[in-house]
Order: sequence, then C-alpha cells, then structure tokens
Amino acid sequence: MKSQNTGWVRIAALGALLALGGCDLASNSQPAAAAAEQHAPTSAAPAASAAATPATATACPSQDFDAFLAAFADDVEVQRAFTQRPLRSETVDANADPEPKPVTAMLDGDALKFPLMASRAKQQAEGLVVSQSELNGDKQVMLAKPDTDYQLSFFFRKGECWTLYRMRDDSL
Repeated sequence: MKSQNTGWVRIAALGALLALGGCDLASNSQPAAAAAEQHAPTSAAPAASAAATPATATACPSQDFDAFLAAFADDVEVQRAFTQRPLRSETVDANADPEPKPVTAMLDGDALKFPLMASRAKQQAEGLVVSQSELNGDKQVMLAKPDTDYQLSFFFRKGECWTLYRMRDDSL
C-alpha cells in the first residue's frame, strides 16, 4: 500500500511540474522519478540525459529560428540549455594515411567545450560568413571564412524549442 501511495505522490508531483514547466509528457520517455529530479531546481549545472536535451530553467529564446540563433550565438547558457547530449561531432582527420578521413564522436561532459558557436561579434571580427539552409524542417548554419579552409556547420532540430543536435567541422 505504501508503494502505491508513493507512486501517486510521484504522479501528482510530476503533474504539477508539467503544469508549471509547460512540458509535454508525450515527448518525455523518462520514468516519473527521473523526470521530477531533472525538473527540481538546483544551483548546479543541469544533469544531462544520454539520449535527450537536458531539462533546464532556461526558457526557449524564440520559436523563430533567426531570433533563436542570435540568442544561441551570443549566450553560452542558451548554448548549454539547447544542445543535445551527447552531441554528434564530425571532423576531418587531416593526418590520416593515405588521405584525410572523417571522424565521428559523441561529445558529452568534459569533451563538450562551450561556447560551441562564436558570438555574432566574434564572427564579425574574425570575418566569418554565415549561411543557412533547411532540410526537412531542420536548419543548418554554416560559418565559413572566405579564402581559407575554415568551415563549421551546426545542425538544429525543432522540438519544443530549437536544439543543436550535430556539429560538423570540415576545416583541414
């Protein structure tokens, strides 16, 4: 009987958190206790789920991608809040023999270094050109430096908010 009461308490607590946080239970596949823990306020950095974006107190900056991208570039906390963990990172190993080869890694924890994207001021100061494309609703943002091999792409997917789910560095 005690375990049934505990279950109802967890469900009631989760319901209250969902009502306050505007979360969508259908998109959350975590058990109620884990979801409640993630939504509990803490002073430490948010815990990262291995398969999902971490739950944070940071509100979605905008549903409009251009406004979201400006906030994402200029605010490291927005980058932390709206980056999928682990993050798929694709690079090129220029020293591979007999020719350069692609390398894919899943980054999380200490391997995930913020800021991931340079601020708009830094992009301008370094002469980076920003371009965007769209494929099946996902957005790709490319930062490139003319007359160099610098080319970095960021891939965003729309859910409750935009989320960075993949980075690709094609620089050699």
